[in-house]
Order: sequence, then structure tokens, then C-alpha cells
Amino acid sequence: MLALFPLRTLTLVTIALIMIGCTHSTTVTVTPPQPIIALFTDYGWEDPYVAQLKGVIMTLNPNARLLDLTHSVEPFNVVNGAYLLDQSAQEFPAGTIFVAVVDPQVGTERDAILVKTSAEKFYVGPDNGLLTDVIDREGFAAAWKLDKPEFFRPGNPSHSFHGRDIFGPIAAHLAAGIDPEKLGTPISSKTLNLLPVKDPTFAGGSVAVEILHIDRYGNVILNLRKDSELAAKFKEGTLVKISVDKESYSGPLVKTYGDIEKGRLMLLYGGSGLLEIAMNQGSAAKQLKVEPGLVIFLKP
Repeated sequence: MLALFPLRTLTLVTIALIMIGCTHSTTVTVTPPQPIIALFTDYGWEDPYVAQLKGVIMTLNPNARLLDLTHSVEPFNVVNGAYLLDQSAQEFPAGTIFVAVVDPQVGTERDAILVKTSAEKFYVGPDNGLLTDVIDREGFAAAWKLDKPEFFRPGNPSHSFHGRDIFGPIAAHLAAGIDPEKLGTPISSKTLNLLPVKDPTFAGGSVAVEILHIDRYGNVILNLRKDSELAAKFKEGTLVKISVDKESYSGPLVKTYGDIEKGRLMLLYGGSGLLEIAMNQGSAAKQLKVEPGLVIFLKP
């Protein structure tokens, strides 16, 4: 059939068809992606718990966008978990849904909750203080007690695995567009179980600070922020005395780890804006023999 039409004729016909097509407006509907569901637990990677949590979410919401923050929080350590959750969540956009599980009281009378912060982020987890730091930093907007079993994993929830049976399913439904008001009963911020927020104190010429976390490099992260009033007492380049129980150490306040020689103690403000005691290519925590929760003293 092509032989019946000269090439020039075919070309003109093709151009005409394209022009006709261009005269008709075409509306393309683009569905926005669902919000991220970020997973934060003390489950570890050796057992099937993380896989089961993800499997339930994907079964209830096949379009879910899952992201692992960490599953290596120290088991049962709610205080350290609260710090790590806050640090991990800071850079995520509004709308992100966090499933946060460090839950030594699982199966007891403690409530399962959904919290919305003033930063428009959502946190699903146990009401045991794990959300203290994110609420303190982002502000409280609303909260719900998760008491609607129809939105849980089908069947009776386990008394020992609320991450899989309650928290994960709630996140799946929330990401799919279910109104939080349907997922639970509204509760006041006054009913939430929050950890006491400890601030540094100054007395006798020394600043008392609490160890919040020790990272994998052995850096000792403290609860003194760079923008706080007490931070002004420490000047860059000056030597700081560090008292741990009856032992004393010292190190200069510097800008970064490479400012002093290898193996020497130093203090600096890390990427989070918190003061930390570090050692160039070594572990300050091992040198000081400290652990999270301990109060130590710094003297300018």
C-alpha cells in the first residue's frame, strides 16, 4: 500500500495528523506520591521483626514508601531512643510519618498513640516518653489514642509486638490518606508521658552537663547547645577541664577534629549544634570511661 503514496504525500499527511492532534488539549493527572513512612526501632537486623513490620505495612498499603532510619537503638533504652529519634527526624519534610518503637512496656497499660507536631510531622508509637525530644523541638499540635481496632493488623493484636500489629498498620492507613481523627480518640498533650528535660546548670565555676549519646566513633555528645547562654562561657582555643567522678581530664575547644594531633582529647560543637568531647581518630568515651545518662562537669 505504501507504494501508492509518494514519500512527499506521506510526510504531509503525517504533519497534518500531528497538527490536528495538537489542537486537542490533553489533561494529564499526576498523582502525588504518598508521604514517607520512616521506621525507627530497637528491633535489630538479626531477627524477623523488621521484615514483619514492613510486610504488614506493604500488605495494607502497597503504595507505601518505606525508609529505614535505624533499627539499632540500644534495646529498651527509651531515653537514648528519644535523643536519636529527634536527631534522625530533623531534616525530614512535613507530612513524614515516623513509626518509632522502643517499647519495654509493650502489652501493659501504656497507650499506643499518634502525635502530630507543629512541624506537620506524624509520630506513631508507645506513650512512654520516646517522643519527648521531638515534641520539645517541633512543638505539639495534636495527638490521638489508638483505640480503633478496625485499623490494626487483622486478628487479635499480640501482647508483645505492637509495632507489627498496631503502629505499622496505623502508619499504613495514615499514608494512604485516612484522617487521623478516624484512627483514634483525640487526647491532650497534658496526658502524654514525657521524660524530664534536663538542662545544663552552672555552679562553683563549673557547668554540669549530661551525656546524651555516645556515637560509633566514641564521641561523647552532651546536652549543651551552641546557642545557649552557658555556651558563651567556653571560648574557642581555651583549655577546658573535664571532671568525671574523681578523675580529671582536659582538652581545648576547637572547630573540628583535625585541629589537634591524633589521640588527644578535644571539645567541639558537632553537626547537631551540641557540644561533644572527642578524640582525633580515637574514642573519647573509652578514655573517659563514661556512658549515656552520666552527669559530668566542665570548667572553662
